[in-house]
Amino acid sequence: MKKNILFLMLSIGIFNFCFSQEWLTSLETAKRVALVQNKFLLMIWEDAALIPYPVLMNDEKGNTILVENLFDYDEINRVIWDYFVPVKLNERVYSELYEQIKNTRSRTYMAQFEDDNIKIVDVNLNIINTSDGLEAYSNLSKFLSKYALNTSFLNADLRNYLLQKDFGTAFRLASKYFDYAILVHNNVREDIIQISDLYLDEAIAFLPDSRLEEHGNFEQKAKLLGLSKFLLKNKPRKVQRQLKKIQTSEIDQTNKALLAFLYYTSYQLQKDEKNAELWKSEVSLVDLKRAELIIKLQS
Repeated sequence: MKKNILFLMLSIGIFNFCFSQEWLTSLETAKRVALVQNKFLLMIWEDAALIPYPVLMNDEKGNTILVENLFDYDEINRVIWDYFVPVKLNERVYSELYEQIKNTRSRTYMAQFEDDNIKIVDVNLNIINTSDGLEAYSNLSKFLSKYALNTSFLNADLRNYLLQKDFGTAFRLASKYFDYAILVHNNVREDIIQISDLYLDEAIAFLPDSRLEEHGNFEQKAKLLGLSKFLLKNKPRKVQRQLKKIQTSEIDQTNKALLAFLYYTSYQLQKDEKNAELWKSEVSLVDLKRAELIIKLQS
């Protein structure tokens, strides 16, 4: 798929006469299309699209080509539509979103939110490409190939969260993004881990106002899931240090499977078969498969 993007980009220099679909300007339409087509949105602020947006691209020979304005080339837009849902959002949407997130996002995230570069976002308008520096945006073919991801794995949980935002839907989406991080290429894994963390933070933020009776157990569940990212980063000792701060007797019954998964996988990453075996019987078949995939990533 990534090679296809790079190859198709090649043809824009001479054969720029084919019809392509315009970028959407309706956010609701863009969301519906993205869910139906299992794509992320490729978003830019409308005002930023009114001025030339220069980009570099690679041809099949490895040459770098300067395109003076992204929006003047139908072939580029056709390729974008193949893998994303492009949308231009106006100032009103910007203001509404800014008010919603200004106190809940990092300064780095807000800087990316506010700048004029294109952004890869999910249907809840959370930015995926949070690990990119400014240099990532100049070469469009590389940028698109990096984020040309199919979201069918996330679709049901994205829909549920879009329809109803609460601890349950946010936590399940955070968990699903964590599993998705196991499956994607390593060059985009950090982005997916970060958005999993973002939804986990949102889940925790819902707890004080929720009707869930056992807040402590759900907060514990969120904390344990948050440790999972260190498995993907191959930091098993950090996982174990954090787990040792928790008394096993304090773990709620509903969270014991997650605890066992963390211990088992962290010991396996350290090649400590003896201690891993002590936890294996408490790990579900699904989590054993998950652990196996994580271990393969680090081998």
